[in-house]
Amino acid sequence: MDIDTPCIPLAHIQTYFDLRQTLVPDAEWLERRTQLTPVMVRNPHELLELIVGIDQHDFYRNAQIDYQPGDTGCFISTRQTLALVDQAVKALDMPYLGLAMGNLMTISHHGMAGVAAVTQPTLRGCLDTISRFCAELFPPLEMNGVVEGDIGTFTIHENLSLAPYTHFFLELNMVSFYNIMQQLVAETGLNLHHVAFHYPEPPWGHIYRRYFRCPVLFDQPETALVGPAALSDCELPLANRLMAMAAEKTLFENIPTRAIRLLPLRLRRLLLRYYGAFPSLENAASDLGMSGRTLRRKLAEEGTSYQQELDTVREKLAKQYFQRGGESVTELAMMLGYGDSSAFAKAFRRWTGMAPTEFLEQREAVKAEAVEAAA
Repeated sequence: MDIDTPCIPLAHIQTYFDLRQTLVPDAEWLERRTQLTPVMVRNPHELLELIVGIDQHDFYRNAQIDYQPGDTGCFISTRQTLALVDQAVKALDMPYLGLAMGNLMTISHHGMAGVAAVTQPTLRGCLDTISRFCAELFPPLEMNGVVEGDIGTFTIHENLSLAPYTHFFLELNMVSFYNIMQQLVAETGLNLHHVAFHYPEPPWGHIYRRYFRCPVLFDQPETALVGPAALSDCELPLANRLMAMAAEKTLFENIPTRAIRLLPLRLRRLLLRYYGAFPSLENAASDLGMSGRTLRRKLAEEGTSYQQELDTVREKLAKQYFQRGGESVTELAMMLGYGDSSAFAKAFRRWTGMAPTEFLEQREAVKAEAVEAAA
């Protein structure tokens, strides 16, 4: 999978990226942008065209998307998705558009995916469902919920670079999921410790603090919602297993997916299952239903290799190990299949630009900052 692989169902993007439904500016904003009062514009489609300066057909055509209304089988690439974001951000002159859109989203904006998630028995089940749907509906991002000791985290990582709009996608998802989680567990009295973003604070960083009612930290090891582990077992008020199953069935009947067939992603998922005892290329190929030669060829066609994918998985697992409290470089080197800690340290520096000990020191500094922010 690369930036031009058509793997994102346009129907999924439309559930939350239809500006006519999502952007509902207030009266003052409308008057400033259009020099018109809301009562002067009665057609919402006309309103969007006045504000943004493009109509729906131009919006897709400018992103090189050949879309016809009613086409439920259209897939778009990451590059085309970024082109949609670029048009909206520039036309609306809102670099913080991800925050605004995320805050306007309700469960209904996520369609059947949202219904299937919030009708799970517990918050852990809800987040697991969100992670699984993300893998199928928006493979450039990867989401994971993890509980370690008394801390629970819900992380979002890029499988593909979404630059220059990384912040848009992370802002949108973090604000949206934060609001939904707060609604689902409101009666428990439990709150998130903090939200973390892996990039430096942007010029509009102060706007983040309008949307999150907890400390917001930047330049962190990973982008995550962080809270007490007890949240994961909270029973959800909308829990209904039959409704959850029906919603998921309806979702995938109406929105086709391709991500499950993308070989690099399938290989990564396979390798993650073998954490601690990674298979050889030949064994991995057998598990994927092909010969080693075929796996090599198909990965090469995707611009990658078995070693590259293995290193990607190793890097992810190494960072998670340290971020969740692990400290033994020797233990981690063995779990990741390295002959000794020096070989692992060399690879780790190649991935992160720092030695494992430096990464651990940074982790402790981040912890101290989070404690100070929460005090």
